[in-house]
Amino acid sequence: MNVVRGFLLRKSLLVRIILSYLFVGLIILAALTLAITSRVSESLKDELTESTDRSLEQSYNTANILLSSTYRHFANAYASPDIQAGFYAHSFDTAMMGRIGGTLTDLANTNPMVHSVYLLNTRQKLAFSSLTTVRSFDEFYDSQILHLLENTQSLRGSIFIPRHTSFVHDTKPFSGNLISVAYMSTRDDQASNGALILNLDQRVLQTMMMNGAGSKSFQSMIVNRQGVVISHSDDALIQTDVSELPAIQSILQAEASQGVVETEAGGTAHRLFYIKSDSLGWIFIGDVNYGSLLGKVNAVRGYILSVTAVILVAVMVSGFFFTRMIYGPIHRLLKHIAKAPDSESASEFETLSKTFRHLERRVQDLQTSMAGYRHAEREETLRQLAAGAWSSEPDMAARLSRLGIRLPAPGFQIGMLRLDHYEELRQAYSPNDLYLLKYGVSNIADELGAPRFQSFGFDGGEDRIVILFLKPEGEDEELRQLMLDIQRNAERFLQLSVTASLGMHVDDIRQIPQSWQSAYNGSRYRLAYGRKCFIPADIETSRESIQGSQSAGMEKQVTDSMKLGDASRTADAFKQYFGLLRHAPYDETMLLLNQLLFTVTRASKAMASGDLSGLSLDIGTLGQQLYRWETLDEIEEWFIGLGETAISLRDRQSSRKNVMIVEKLKRHIHAHYENPNLTVDMLADVAGLSVNYMRKIFKDIVGVSLNQYLTDHRFEKAKELLLTTDLPANRIGEMVGFDNTKYFYISFKKHCGKTPDHFRKSSGERMEEA
Repeated sequence: MNVVRGFLLRKSLLVRIILSYLFVGLIILAALTLAITSRVSESLKDELTESTDRSLEQSYNTANILLSSTYRHFANAYASPDIQAGFYAHSFDTAMMGRIGGTLTDLANTNPMVHSVYLLNTRQKLAFSSLTTVRSFDEFYDSQILHLLENTQSLRGSIFIPRHTSFVHDTKPFSGNLISVAYMSTRDDQASNGALILNLDQRVLQTMMMNGAGSKSFQSMIVNRQGVVISHSDDALIQTDVSELPAIQSILQAEASQGVVETEAGGTAHRLFYIKSDSLGWIFIGDVNYGSLLGKVNAVRGYILSVTAVILVAVMVSGFFFTRMIYGPIHRLLKHIAKAPDSESASEFETLSKTFRHLERRVQDLQTSMAGYRHAEREETLRQLAAGAWSSEPDMAARLSRLGIRLPAPGFQIGMLRLDHYEELRQAYSPNDLYLLKYGVSNIADELGAPRFQSFGFDGGEDRIVILFLKPEGEDEELRQLMLDIQRNAERFLQLSVTASLGMHVDDIRQIPQSWQSAYNGSRYRLAYGRKCFIPADIETSRESIQGSQSAGMEKQVTDSMKLGDASRTADAFKQYFGLLRHAPYDETMLLLNQLLFTVTRASKAMASGDLSGLSLDIGTLGQQLYRWETLDEIEEWFIGLGETAISLRDRQSSRKNVMIVEKLKRHIHAHYENPNLTVDMLADVAGLSVNYMRKIFKDIVGVSLNQYLTDHRFEKAKELLLTTDLPANRIGEMVGFDNTKYFYISFKKHCGKTPDHFRKSSGERMEEA
């Protein structure tokens, strides 16, 4: 017993390997047996049933969309002038018949399901067709539809009329199933003027509806409310009346819009899944043949049982050989480890585990180092390729081969993604975090592009992520959709807004820098289109240059509005100018913006009257700020702000200056009021302003007119002298600037309500009483 225990302890690794193989073999056998005996049949049945149900629902949705849109489209066409002319015109010339025939041909070409379109004029007995020229009823090749037209009740009984017909038009024979739709107005069960007949190709409808979903185990069909088969995977059953079948009767009588009916046919179980379309008047039915399905399941069951037995034997045999193969090298390794000087006595498993952990750490360190080197090499190679910074084509081809790019390639095209709000991201994240964000966008581009094109994303510097697509010329819409998917996923998973652009397609690696430059030039039009936009490769062809006289006139309108101090008018002038810039080429736009910035700065300095406090007008700083904005909307708002700041500063400066002028005028009045020759004109000279403007600012600030202020001050001084001196009133009048004594008396009484003498007397008595 001790010998066995010692062996198990020393050879624990061997024991574990043997037990692991036995355990795995038992698990495989048990799992397969359980799956075969209890779950396989039912699971497959359920999965196939769900699959067929989904296929039918998809078929229903397809048919509903196709037929509803087609019906509405032709209903609208029925009211068109050319169609109505085909019904009501009294005579038909060649031009009119040509227009009607052309209209029918255009209608037939709008939808692949449409086989042909007729316009039948019962008054003139003429038949217009998208397949042939106009013919009389007697010569018309599709006599079946004419018979149906004679009995409008058959046409009005259902929206869509299935029919099998054969005819020859222009030596071209046709025989097949059509589904006809009649658009007409009737009177006494007769078409009043004729009908517009739409003929749908039943085979095309069935193919588009099923999209390859039919099989022996699953069939689909469409029946109308009378139980007649309209469309079926089996052409032989079309137009068959199945309303007498019990399962179909149950479906026709069912009130539910969709459901399932279990039935038997031919000795096998069938499951009928149906959906009723109220808008089309049809019932879509999927027929699942359980017998066929379960026959396959039973075959699979027998196959799995056989395989299980083989696997069990294989596990036992392979377990023996694999144990020898695995344990032999491990045993030699353990013997080699045991000879090391620093080895410790331990079980085989512990020794091997410790050794593997050490080797794993070493391998991880090596892998990290190699991964960093490979990624750096990949980025550098792709950057040099895009920039054209290489000289030896064989050397570059070898480097690209290590990246998985095999030459010659079908072609190359550069896509570029630019991070929106880049300045905000730079402030919010460290350079390493920004690099990780761009790396994440690059990974999204590689994952989404892999199923469609061979693509390689890399950091393009600053706010750029560059994607190199290996693709032939064309497939522009698919590549555009891929770039839009990358934008959406970057916003969804990384919360990043990116602008996308495409460069021109090139055939040779030496032309890749041209594609990069084209993509970069296109990405700059984020300025005009805003963030999160997609910019195609041919964007430059749609831009319109601005004439010099036009831009100069717009600039003058801006500066004139600023000098007038009208902020609203200035904002409107900026908006009008920027509306013009949105359609200009990028380089021209930036040139005009710099020119506008210089003009606005110069006007702001002139308006500030030399005092620039509170106004940043350094052209270098403003120019740098201009290039940091990403969209014209931001630049427009910024320019409006510059204009408003300049106007506000000028207004503040003007207000302070006016206050100083008013104070100067008041001081001059106080010092020279006794001068009878002191007039408004003299005061205007003192202020250095025009008379009218001086009057305006004085009244705005003081609240009274300048003349009133001078008069009030003179009378206040007169009252003061009357009360503090014994000088006669006429002398006091002269002392306060009145050289006419009579005028002084009259004015004083008008101003104070008393004559000067009366004022002195009454005021003196009150003072004595006090």
